[in-house]
Amino acid sequence: MRRIVVIALSVFLLWACNGNISRDIPPLMRAVPSRSVAVFHFPHCSSALGFLLDSTSVFRRIDYGRLDNSEMVLSYDYSAALVPLLAIDAGRSDSDTSQAVKKVLYQAQELGLHALYTGNHLPKRAAVLLSTSRPSIDEAWSHIESGASILDAPGFKDALALSEVPSARIMLKNESASRWIPRNMLKGFIARKDLVRFVSGAAAWTVMDLDGESREGIVLHPFTDGKKKYIAEMFSALPAGDMKLSSVVPDTVDVVICLPLKDCKAYSEAWKECLDVRAELSRHKGRLASLRKSCGKNPEIWMAEQDIKEVAKVCWEGNEVLLFRSAHRKRGGDAPEANPYPGFIPALFGEAFRIADDGSSLCRGNWTILGSAEALSAWLDACKGKPVPELPEKQSFTLAIKNSAL
Repeated sequence: MRRIVVIALSVFLLWACNGNISRDIPPLMRAVPSRSVAVFHFPHCSSALGFLLDSTSVFRRIDYGRLDNSEMVLSYDYSAALVPLLAIDAGRSDSDTSQAVKKVLYQAQELGLHALYTGNHLPKRAAVLLSTSRPSIDEAWSHIESGASILDAPGFKDALALSEVPSARIMLKNESASRWIPRNMLKGFIARKDLVRFVSGAAAWTVMDLDGESREGIVLHPFTDGKKKYIAEMFSALPAGDMKLSSVVPDTVDVVICLPLKDCKAYSEAWKECLDVRAELSRHKGRLASLRKSCGKNPEIWMAEQDIKEVAKVCWEGNEVLLFRSAHRKRGGDAPEANPYPGFIPALFGEAFRIADDGSSLCRGNWTILGSAEALSAWLDACKGKPVPELPEKQSFTLAIKNSAL
């Protein structure tokens, strides 16, 4: 099913195994300032520009001539607004510029862009630098003159080495997620503050290998530097559970967040360790204590009794529900019933699983569906005789998004 793309935007990441380690460092990386928070690397300039963000649209108006097939790197600086800096390989040139380079520099001036030709100041290669900002060009030149670059940023070279594809890839600095995550990304599905908090603590850097320089076939590699407990480390240390969500959700889903669990108790302990390192454990314990008082049940004891094997949040056509799969089957009627334990799922498994109303519940086999009475009714209608989406069968954490929901 092509309408659903299983991706990880740093963030709710499909943690892929590292595979082969590449130590190739593109010379063009030395044109990227050290404080950049996002770096896009492509083997061909022309094919890459159509993929890139709207902030680079002015770059698409340039005729790059023979530089169309040149390697390029696009970086974004750590600043209040993401300012693009485009570096294009100009070959093994000396200080004399070629006609192709002169043509690009002239067009850049006509379009109001700021440009710079590095000549022989970069090791092995020359480059053309383009930006919408004069300070961005000045800072890049200052770095080049001093011999500094993104390669000096903590962890960057090691993260770059994780990439299985020595060309088309994106490097994202997780702690700067608030800078590079688009403002409207997943708006209406996940609160931005929760998305940023999760991504920021997921890894030090996230490497995205791109298949064919497209938006599909993305493989994620998280890099952790061992200095603190990252969420990526937690997931990689836990055995992956079986993901059976496809059997119970309709094909019309817009967003799916799913956490399969081999052992829910092991997950709970690992999650609390992460929260402790991030100084959030006390708040977590306070939330559980408040729910125990209001519902008369310890949420952790309830989770163990349920022996939860899978937790999911599903959004479709303006509706949202939570689902969890227990190790044992349950009995339930056809009509929604009151949920005696509202708030338990997000308190135990994280704010990504919070919905506006989880006051009603339905049981279907090993599955329990939580939501408003109206959402549960809509879920039953949506599932009747409908095909199921194609989702992974075994993962640590999955986020699936319909293209139109991005």
